[in-house]
Amino acid sequence: MVSKSVDSLQEAERLAASGNTKAALAQFRAAIDGAPITARARAADMALELGEADQAFVLAEEAWRIAPNAPEALLLMGRIAWRVGAIDDSLSCLDRIRRGDPLWPLAQAERAEALMAGNKPVEAYNDLRFALRTDPREPALWLTLGHVLMSLDRLDEAEDAYRNTTDLDPDSVRALAGIADVCLKLGRADEAVAAGEKALQISGNDPVARTILAQALLAIGRDGEGWAGYEARFDANNIDPRIGAKRRDFDLPQWDGNPLKDKGLLVWGEGSPADEIRFAASLPQIIREAPNPLVLECDARMQALFERSFNGVKVVGRTSPPDDSISKEQIHWQSPIGSLALRTKVYENGYESLARAYLEADQAKVMSWRDRWSPSGERIIGLSWRHPDPGSARRSIPLEAVLDAVAIPGRVVVSLQRGMTPEEREMAADKLLLEPDPDPADVDAMAARVAACDVVVTIDALVAHLSSALGIDTRILLDNGADARWGVGKARTPWYPTARLYWQDHDGTWKRTVERMKAALDGG
Repeated sequence: MVSKSVDSLQEAERLAASGNTKAALAQFRAAIDGAPITARARAADMALELGEADQAFVLAEEAWRIAPNAPEALLLMGRIAWRVGAIDDSLSCLDRIRRGDPLWPLAQAERAEALMAGNKPVEAYNDLRFALRTDPREPALWLTLGHVLMSLDRLDEAEDAYRNTTDLDPDSVRALAGIADVCLKLGRADEAVAAGEKALQISGNDPVARTILAQALLAIGRDGEGWAGYEARFDANNIDPRIGAKRRDFDLPQWDGNPLKDKGLLVWGEGSPADEIRFAASLPQIIREAPNPLVLECDARMQALFERSFNGVKVVGRTSPPDDSISKEQIHWQSPIGSLALRTKVYENGYESLARAYLEADQAKVMSWRDRWSPSGERIIGLSWRHPDPGSARRSIPLEAVLDAVAIPGRVVVSLQRGMTPEEREMAADKLLLEPDPDPADVDAMAARVAACDVVVTIDALVAHLSSALGIDTRILLDNGADARWGVGKARTPWYPTARLYWQDHDGTWKRTVERMKAALDGG
């Protein structure tokens, strides 16, 4: 029995390494009788990769019930519990593994992950520093420290943590993927590609590494490879919710690019509203292929705007479970919206088939704003400078760094910023038109404000995507990292022909960047 169990475990590990996750799960299950905890632990890992979080939790709970005080079972239960949102249960299990136990360092790494999942990254950081003083040569602690530092936007320190991991464990796929991720965010896209490719070479086809590599490839213009690799984003999200995108569960075959005429297609949105806007650039091409029906399930905040913009498309707000009206349609295929670029091969002609502008704002609201802001016909400049997510602080620019460059006599400058601080309001009092904050749940209303502007100056946030997709002259101020959406150091993006890109100075300041933007803005 033991020999058979060992053989089953070895075969399961071989299948897992080759990327055959479903077969590996079955093989680990077959080994459970001979290795009840180890086989259940690895089966739980495979279940997570397949997006079967409930099954993973059941396997972990079974192992824990067999040996509720065994550190191996407590570690497994703690590791799975935070991934399914049971943060308190996770911490309770992990805290029962005593300091001095060989598994204690791994338990501390998982504990920090659980704290991050509970939005406590500072506490996770402090606990990890303590654990590293006890065991400075545990790769898992350095790896998790890298994740925590990334969440705190301390990128240079995160890179050091990931490199410490690879010094101790040169074959750590997650650390190599972390290096790729941090290099991309620091603007070193070629290094990101090299680290991502090494991670894939070691792992075979790790979804997290493949997804991060895809972002780097897209940033440097290797678009065919990038979009193909980007298909791993859903499997990556099953493993690490910070990476990739969450899959929608529709019992329909995936559209593979076959002719769509008179065939029903469901396109479902993914990611943030900004992501949905960007990927919606492919919808006009899909519409021209005359699918019948064409259903778009999107973030409910986007529904009114998308309904107006895409004639002949049935737009449904995303709910869980999905809206019943979708199942009543005669649909043949489904596609996530982020896969349309790959399926249509829009990149093969340099994205020339993308529309110059494809969103349409409510014109009555647009004219109402224009009449309110500029009754005499002055040029209207919209301004947005700070990202609403504190975790994306690198994308923001201080108001004082851009205000005087934009607010000059003869213009009307309107704030498109949500959540201004009292200090910002005082600074902007005589230079900006301040309106009540837009409702974050009403993207259509925000689109009308944006469309009322002649020019929009913005950082990389929802306003940038709205303005560009509406066809407005848009000047986007970008931090000096590389990005799959904007490339690295490019002045234009094929996704948004009316946008111009201005990159942060290499020393981390904005002075020269704003001067370049101001000169172009003043010239037309």
